[in-house]
Amino acid sequence: MRYSPLLNWQTKRKNEVLMCGIAGIHSWFHLTKDPLPLVQEMVYSLRHRGPDQYGAYVDDYIAFGQSRLSIIDIYGGSVPISNEDGQLWLVCNGQIFNYVELRQRLRHMGHRFVTRGNIEVLLHLYEEYGPAMLNMLNGQFALAIWDRRQHQLFLARDHVGICPLFYKANSFFAFASEIKALFCLPEQHKVLDDTTLAQTCLFGSPLPGRTSFTEIRELKPGCFLRVQDGYLHEEYYWQLELPQAAVDRISEPEVATEAMRKLMHESVRLRLRADVPVGIHLNGALESSVITAMTCRSHGSSLRTFSLACDDEQDDARCQLVARHFRTEHTLVTCSSAEVGENLRQVIWHTEKPLLRGTPLLRYLLAQRIKQSGCKVLLSADGADEFFGGLSIYKETKIRLFIASQPSSAKRKLLLQRLYPHLEPQTIDKAASLHSLLSWDSEAADDPFYSHRLHWQSGAFILQFFSPDILQHLSHYDPIDELAYHLNGMMDSLDPMLRSILIEYYISMGGDLLSSQGDRIMMGLGIEPRYPFLDKRVIYFGNHLTPQLRLRVLNEKWIVKQAFAKLLPLQAAAGRIAPPSTLVRKMYTACQEEFSSYLEPERLRSYGWFEPKKIEKLLVRFNKPENPVSAREEMALMLILSVQILHELAAEPASKSMAKPQHEWLIYDKRSENSTNNRYNFWHSFHA
Repeated sequence: MRYSPLLNWQTKRKNEVLMCGIAGIHSWFHLTKDPLPLVQEMVYSLRHRGPDQYGAYVDDYIAFGQSRLSIIDIYGGSVPISNEDGQLWLVCNGQIFNYVELRQRLRHMGHRFVTRGNIEVLLHLYEEYGPAMLNMLNGQFALAIWDRRQHQLFLARDHVGICPLFYKANSFFAFASEIKALFCLPEQHKVLDDTTLAQTCLFGSPLPGRTSFTEIRELKPGCFLRVQDGYLHEEYYWQLELPQAAVDRISEPEVATEAMRKLMHESVRLRLRADVPVGIHLNGALESSVITAMTCRSHGSSLRTFSLACDDEQDDARCQLVARHFRTEHTLVTCSSAEVGENLRQVIWHTEKPLLRGTPLLRYLLAQRIKQSGCKVLLSADGADEFFGGLSIYKETKIRLFIASQPSSAKRKLLLQRLYPHLEPQTIDKAASLHSLLSWDSEAADDPFYSHRLHWQSGAFILQFFSPDILQHLSHYDPIDELAYHLNGMMDSLDPMLRSILIEYYISMGGDLLSSQGDRIMMGLGIEPRYPFLDKRVIYFGNHLTPQLRLRVLNEKWIVKQAFAKLLPLQAAAGRIAPPSTLVRKMYTACQEEFSSYLEPERLRSYGWFEPKKIEKLLVRFNKPENPVSAREEMALMLILSVQILHELAAEPASKSMAKPQHEWLIYDKRSENSTNNRYNFWHSFHA
């Protein structure tokens, strides 16, 4: 281990931190016992996020550090980083894509730079603008800045929550990129939160700010947090803007298509800034083909693309077509249901939350293969469906509102076929649950949650499997009431499409799409995901489109098709790919022996979360191949398994037993000589 004093600012580092894991502890009193070993342990628990380098800073009030994954200016470097006089110190997980432009602006203002990377701009921006700098950033990040003069810790997270940041606060403050690092704290209670589990049953993930564990919070997307003298102040700097007035919306197709092309070209160009190989996730849908086309226009070298097929169910023809058209180096990753199930425990370890669906498991297998290829950056099309009218729930809502206004219409079956083109007509005839979408009480159309309530009924079904004690505790709690509280006033005067977008963004974007399917899976294998459709300028543009430009009749993502159809092969511009069917059942059947151990009645009673007799009845249906299993039964089994696994993982010791890193630590120690003689014992604060 190498201890280093603060080096001469002008001559140190040639690069800086990039994607990584960050962690730290802060006390408003002097630290008396050396906090450095604890911070090192916390950081090392995040080594999967950045195995290239380890660094830490410590003074009388704070100790923080990070593990580093090199993406830009990859050779050399030191973490954390400071400003010229050593009064501001920064750890950051993320990328600032517009750093080149910001550096030029800051140089004209007299600031000097000593690195070629993208993170140093944050320190200079903070010196000039304070928290207002966050509105200037185009990127994905979770950062912590320690101001030695003011004894203030400043934390912030990107606008949509791509990079995670968790914290706990009582008589001290601790933060980390993942919850497992906070589990390194002495006597940290690792108790699952049953109200959060109820939210997961209904919404698929916890509401913003919530985590699966009591005492631990997540900084909300688009928020910053000040910690000073024992007080915490959390504030939004960015929120989803949804214009209510028609005059504020873009309605002309020609104007919209031209703006769409320019914005996406710029978004992709910025996200190609990397000194390592960049890949693209091709999923057969329109938007991933668009990113491939735009990348080929900006990327001079050979481009890598990746797609995934499980049990040979996914038709990869569209992906292959796009790959051949743009001459990419394409890899089809194949997997079996058994491989999916074998990785469930590892995926839960990374996500640190229960799951309802198998998509994170598929993403994990894809990430494994991408890592083997040498790619460290992956462009993803996630976010396009949410903001440009591609989700089925948007079409469902439109159809249901049509039927509510014309209850005698004979077009119900036809509309269902348009809504679910991958289903056979005879399946539609027998699907009572699908017909219920069209028979919903017309008076309920005034409900602000009209678009989602039917889907949330699956959550009520899942809740029945919880034990009587848990159900008793939840008897006076309604997750929808909490959601309504957070969205209070934001739904007023919005049309049904914008209401649906707002709900999807709030309940799914940061907690599921960008977390369980994004950062937590990809960074778990040292791969940085980037999202061109989630550039905040692209989001702003999308949300100012009229509903007709997003969803024309039932033609989804209409504006995206109009803007890019000429760049793509004809087949790539049409339709969407069907999700894998009955994945959970196949996974359970393939790994039944292993999964059965988590579902033993004795173990269920011991953990206390579920009622063994009800789960026994559920398993009877899964154990008989002739029995059809519904989507909500699959979601129930996935949640039960993942809660049981999460409970076991939380009970395991933290990282103390893990081997120590082979890399050197660069440590900046700024503690005063008399720090050990101060009146307050920091370690007592842990045990208070």
